[in-house]
Amino acid sequence: MTRTFLHSFDPPTANPVSGPTIDLDVVAIDDAGIREVLQTPGAAYGAWSILDALLTPTGPGTPFIFKEPLGQAREVKVALSGLFGRFIARAYLERYFNLSIFAHLGNRVIDLDGRRKVKIKRLSRGDLPDWIACASDLSSLTVAEAKGCHDAGGPATALARAWKQAARIDVTARSRKVTVKRIAIATRWGMAVSGPADAHLSVKDPEDEGEPIKPEEKDALFIGLLRLHIANLIRPLGHAELSDVLKRMTHQPFANRLRADLQTARSLLDAAPVGEVEKTGSIGGLVGGIVTRAGPVNDADISGTDQEVLARLNLRPIFVGIDRDLIRAAIDAEPEAVRGRLTETTQPDDFARSDRAGGWIVPLGQERRIIGGV
Repeated sequence: MTRTFLHSFDPPTANPVSGPTIDLDVVAIDDAGIREVLQTPGAAYGAWSILDALLTPTGPGTPFIFKEPLGQAREVKVALSGLFGRFIARAYLERYFNLSIFAHLGNRVIDLDGRRKVKIKRLSRGDLPDWIACASDLSSLTVAEAKGCHDAGGPATALARAWKQAARIDVTARSRKVTVKRIAIATRWGMAVSGPADAHLSVKDPEDEGEPIKPEEKDALFIGLLRLHIANLIRPLGHAELSDVLKRMTHQPFANRLRADLQTARSLLDAAPVGEVEKTGSIGGLVGGIVTRAGPVNDADISGTDQEVLARLNLRPIFVGIDRDLIRAAIDAEPEAVRGRLTETTQPDDFARSDRAGGWIVPLGQERRIIGGV
């Protein structure tokens, strides 16, 4: 079911849509929220699973309007606004900019390839942007920051804050600045009662030109980004050791230690349980885990019957996983294999949903179950 937002874009010449509104599917927002909560450091709880219940029941194609304000206390409003703002922004970036690989920054700078000195450079004090992201073909390097707000006057003030945050880092290769697209996204919420009536999504999107870098440095940058994307997603799903070694590989400057990490990562991947989606031949083996409204379920053997019980209890069980062969290509730092794997045409599936970055979200229950991998 799609919902709409009033949409403004700077510069207008780069606007990805021609009309005054954009639409986003609520399921796509939920999926973006699932990935966002899992990949963000901290407790992975099911915040995404309440979104549909908060919206006015006005049907497909209508504005994205909450039934009532997001809480009464200011701190609750700020927290939920920021969280949902990231869900909306990620779904927007996935749909309108074709981004699918996301690495989270938090409040620390990161290395993307320690040996080739490809890293994130902080330019000023303050919170860093939310993401470094790219498309599934390992292109379109993007720095993005999301904000949510309740400002009666619109999202302009929040957008200015987001833009300031998006400008706090550079991506560098051996101290040379790399070309990036910087995107700031601010969502002003609409309320059916006691608040602004319209939902606005405002975007600022210039490209920041850098210096040319070598092809191997460019490949290393995107492989590092993919490794972090995978590591952050699989860690809360019961694969902490593999996650840790993938992260270690991105900042390891010593060749002998990198070789040891490479062997460790291969062994851990070989030992990882592989999930197969029942009743489909179009999805390969997945490394991941089951997630419910309460968060990931990692400490139990979840049988097919258990999966059906979780669904009947309305705990919304899903299997979140990443293509095993893609993880191997990321470990082995094979950019062409990664591109080939990610650009393969996947047959449509009535239940499973792809993120175009080797990741799948599979709702579980009577119609679809995961075999193995949990």
